[in-house]
Amino acid sequence: MSEKEQAKKTILNKDDISVQDLSFEQIDSIIKGLSLHKENMLQKSLTSDNLEDIVKAQTYLEKNKKPAKSPNIKTSLFVPDEAAYHTGNGYKENYSGVPFEVLQRMGNIPIVYSIVKTRLDQIKNFLEFSNDEQKAGYTITKKRGLFEDKEKELSSADKNKIEYIVNYLEYGGRGGKWDDGEDLTEFISKIVKDSLTVDQATAEIIRDKKGELYKHVAVDGSTIRLLDSEDQRFQDQFKGMEINGFLPKYAQVWNNNIVTNPITNQPVIYYPWELMYGVRNKSTNIRQNGYGVSELEAGIELVTWILWGMQYNGNFFKQGSQPKGFINLKNGEMNNSILNEFRQAWRQMMTGVQGAHRIPVFEGVDLEWIDLQKSNRDMEFQSWNEFLIVMFCSMYTIDPSELGFHFKNQKDMFGQEGQRERLDHSRKKGLVPLLKFIQKLINKYIVSEIDDRFEFKFTGVEVEDEERQVELDIKKSQQGFVSHEDMFRKYSGRDFDPEKDTILNSVFQSAQQAKMYGGQEMNEMVDEETGEPDEGVQNPFEQYEKSAESDPIVAESMKYIDKLFKGKIND
Repeated sequence: MSEKEQAKKTILNKDDISVQDLSFEQIDSIIKGLSLHKENMLQKSLTSDNLEDIVKAQTYLEKNKKPAKSPNIKTSLFVPDEAAYHTGNGYKENYSGVPFEVLQRMGNIPIVYSIVKTRLDQIKNFLEFSNDEQKAGYTITKKRGLFEDKEKELSSADKNKIEYIVNYLEYGGRGGKWDDGEDLTEFISKIVKDSLTVDQATAEIIRDKKGELYKHVAVDGSTIRLLDSEDQRFQDQFKGMEINGFLPKYAQVWNNNIVTNPITNQPVIYYPWELMYGVRNKSTNIRQNGYGVSELEAGIELVTWILWGMQYNGNFFKQGSQPKGFINLKNGEMNNSILNEFRQAWRQMMTGVQGAHRIPVFEGVDLEWIDLQKSNRDMEFQSWNEFLIVMFCSMYTIDPSELGFHFKNQKDMFGQEGQRERLDHSRKKGLVPLLKFIQKLINKYIVSEIDDRFEFKFTGVEVEDEERQVELDIKKSQQGFVSHEDMFRKYSGRDFDPEKDTILNSVFQSAQQAKMYGGQEMNEMVDEETGEPDEGVQNPFEQYEKSAESDPIVAESMKYIDKLFKGKIND
C-alpha cells in the first residue's frame, strides 16, 4: 500500500482511532500524504479546462507565496568573537558605546535640553497640513515617476484618500481623537527627542485582524535592542518563529532581560512590520554591533567639561571654598585668651548671610588684612566656556544664537556676516536633515502601509525668502525663460483665462494691445471691411507721374531734368 493510500485510509478511519493514539511514523505518513495530495490537486487545477479552478489555484499560490530568501553574506556585521562571551539573552549589546540609560539621563542636562527643545519647537512649525509649498507645514502628494515633470491630477477618490491619511496622522490612528493614539505633534516630539539623545526613533505599529494599519504608539528608544536573529550564527535559536519568510528583528529590554507581556505572558518581540526603527548616525564600526552613534555619545567629553565648569563656579558661591582674604596678627606675643576672644567675636559678627562684609574692630590688637581676591576673572572662564558651548552646538549642527547665546566674536567663529545668515546656515545644516529623516520614517512605516501611491512631504523646507523668490521669477519671466501662463499657474494653481483674469501689468497690457491692433487677424478684419486686399507698398510718385502726363509744363520740366541728370552721368 502506498504512503498516499495509507494516509487516506488513516484519515478515513479517524472515527475509529484518536489522533493521540497515532505513532510518529503514522503522523509523518499523514503529513506526507496530504502534501502529495495538495500538490496533485494544484497541478490538476492549473492544467484544468475550467477557468474557475485555474483562478482558484493561482490565487492560492499567490496568497501563500513566500519571499525568496536573500543569499547569506560572507562578512560578519557583528562582533566576531561575541559567541565567546555571549550572555544568551537573545539580543545584541553595544560593546563600545555609552549605555542608552546614561545617554537618556544626559538628555536632561541644561545645554542638551535646550538644544533638543529648540529643534522640537522648530519642527512643530511643520506639523500642520498645508497646500502651499512656500509655507511651512506638510502635505500628502501622489507619487510620480523619476522622469515625470508634472504631478498627476487628483481624482475625487485620491482626495478622499489624502483626507483619510491626514486624519490618521492627526489622531495617531483610526480610533479617532478619544482613542489612546498619539496625535502628530505628540508622536513626533517623542521620537525626535529619543533620536537626538539615544539615536533610536522607535514606535510600535499596531494592525487589525486583516493586517491593515490601525494606529501607532511611540516606544522608549532606550529599551529597544536588535535580536540575535539578525546574526547568522544564532538564527537557529529562532526556528519555528518565521512568518512570511521573516524572523522577529527587535525586542524590548529592561534590566538586561526581554520584557514579558503581562497579558499574553509572551516576550515582547517585534517583526520588521511591527516596529518603526530609525537610526540617523549609522556606522560600519563592528563594535557598535549594529547600533548608531548619538551626538551625546560623540560629545560626552564636552558635556563633562561643561558640567565641571558649572560645578566649580557653583561650589564657589555655595561653599565659599576660596576665602576673600585673611587676617594677619602682627603681635607675635599675643596670649591665647586674646586670640580666642578674637575668633569668637569674628564668628558671632561674620557668620551667616546677614553678617556679610561686617568687619570687627578690636582695641589694642595690631591686625593686617591681606586681600586674596583682587578680581574674579579667573572664576569666569569666559573664553573656555564659550569654546565648549560652540563645540557642543557644532555636534548638533545648531547655532548658539538659536539657544540665546550671543557672543561678541560670533562673526569670526561661524563665518557668516549677520544673524540672519547664521540662522539660515544652521537651519539648512541641522533642521532640514532632521525633517527629511522624519519624512522617510513616516513614508516607510505609515503612509506606504495605508496606500503606497501617496507620500508624505514637508513644505517650506528648502524655499528661499519669498521676496527673493518673487524677484527671481520676475527675472525669469522677463528674460523669456518661462511664459506668463506658467507663472500664473505657479502662483494661482490654475490656468490663465483671458476672458476672466485681469493682469495689471504695463508690459502685458502693451503686448495685448499690439496683438489687438497690429496682428495678422486684425489686418484681415480690416481688409474684409474695406474690400481692398493688401497689394504691397505703393509708389509715392505714382500719382505725380500720372498728373505730369496731362500737364505740358510739368512734362517738359521732367524731360529737362532727365536730360540734365543723364548728361552729368555721362560726363
